[in-house]
Amino acid sequence: MNKFVRYFLFYLSGMLLLLPFWIIGTFGNGVTVEQIIFHLRSGIEAVEAIDRTLKASFATHVLVMPLLFPLTAAILSIIASRLATGRSAIVEKLLTTSCLVLLLSGSATFVYKLHIPQYIASRFGRDIFSGLYADPSKQRFKPPVKKKNLVLIYVESLETDLAEIRPGNVNAIKEIEELPGNKVKDFLQAPGTSWSIAGIISSQSGVPLKPFYYNLKEDGNFMGNFAQQGLCPSLVCLSDILSKKGYTQYFLTGPDLKFADMDKFFSSHHYNYAIGREEWLSRGVDKSLFTTWGDGIQDDTLLDEAYKIITTERARKRPFVVSLITVDTHFPDGFPSPRCNSEEAHSSFAGAFRYTSRQLAAMVRKLIDEGVLEDTDIIIMGDHLFMASDEQIKNNFSRDRRIYFKMITADKRKPNRDTMTHFDIAPTILDLLGMRRNPDEQFGLGISLFSKIPPEKYSRHLKLVMSDEILSPSIVYDRFWNLHRHTGK
Repeated sequence: MNKFVRYFLFYLSGMLLLLPFWIIGTFGNGVTVEQIIFHLRSGIEAVEAIDRTLKASFATHVLVMPLLFPLTAAILSIIASRLATGRSAIVEKLLTTSCLVLLLSGSATFVYKLHIPQYIASRFGRDIFSGLYADPSKQRFKPPVKKKNLVLIYVESLETDLAEIRPGNVNAIKEIEELPGNKVKDFLQAPGTSWSIAGIISSQSGVPLKPFYYNLKEDGNFMGNFAQQGLCPSLVCLSDILSKKGYTQYFLTGPDLKFADMDKFFSSHHYNYAIGREEWLSRGVDKSLFTTWGDGIQDDTLLDEAYKIITTERARKRPFVVSLITVDTHFPDGFPSPRCNSEEAHSSFAGAFRYTSRQLAAMVRKLIDEGVLEDTDIIIMGDHLFMASDEQIKNNFSRDRRIYFKMITADKRKPNRDTMTHFDIAPTILDLLGMRRNPDEQFGLGISLFSKIPPEKYSRHLKLVMSDEILSPSIVYDRFWNLHRHTGK
């Protein structure tokens, strides 16, 4: 084997060995192939929006450290050739064999750690999605007696286990738990909902998020028209329906909107304002406050800005939606605000959750004291489970983990069941806002918490939407990426 080829294969083997460990160590065990492909296809602008420390970590662990493999091989080759005079051919064969064994080991590790066999199997699964999906564009929505506003708060990685973190059963979300409202006990994480943009889209549309594969013969490239046409532009979402009902809609986040194509989704689905890092800067937010992931604003600043927008919109007496997603509680250890106390700053992810929980509860209580529930429904939910490492799961979490979900509203109705997925959130919100004619009617893959369908019927439906086959290729799902738009009536 040519020495240059051999050293390149040593380097490649190192990358294959180290990359999955970097991915899992950075994003946790919840990373899916769909998530990886989605981010790879997002384009250079999305890559540029990534946190600087994350880019530096990738360069160090995935690009630089693998150089140790060919460097070690070269040193061993030089030493062996000098010590084993006349046996250089044997040394070369041993190095070539070692290279091939390492390449095989690296490939096997890459495939196993990233669950690639399961992903490949899903590409050949049954299309159960097409038979399950109920198209909201074919449904009619009624004008409510009184248009209520909506504040939808996605808290990064918020799950119920954070109320009893082992050891010691530490309650890292005590303040959120103490807020009034209806909490749903069993919020399950379905396939295609396990990362932030997937959690947002699935909760607003009733479908999972998975990459779309263009026909290369027609489009000529892997990306197709993805960057130009937006994110699932033909998918009918909650925001599309509320726009037609006259709602002014905001989405707020701390980092750059280009990350994970958040800008593409919100521009494709009738949000009037999408505000991230660049927009906060242009609005005059102090530059010293941009200290969290991706050089965005911390959760405490985000919540302060959200409060200002909510109060301003309420004063205008027109219906509005303010959706926001926090970021400071991201795996692995959170990004504690400089304004948190010393205990929170030095308590890893638990401290980050305690501070964000405290700030969030303070904002919500302030709104409640000002009478916001007279005309506004508030929902607090996790975007997905905390992407814990194996060690964190073993030491801090139970086996039976659930995402957090709470509705804070003056509506006296109680949910009719205590089990849900992301898919059930959009129809539940529309029922809360008084816009659905029939709460039993399915929305996408979702069934409202206010539906009165028999428990056994929901259980059968739940089993299907929790199946990995929900991500199998689907003719109906592919239509969501078409430029032709449908809208809710």
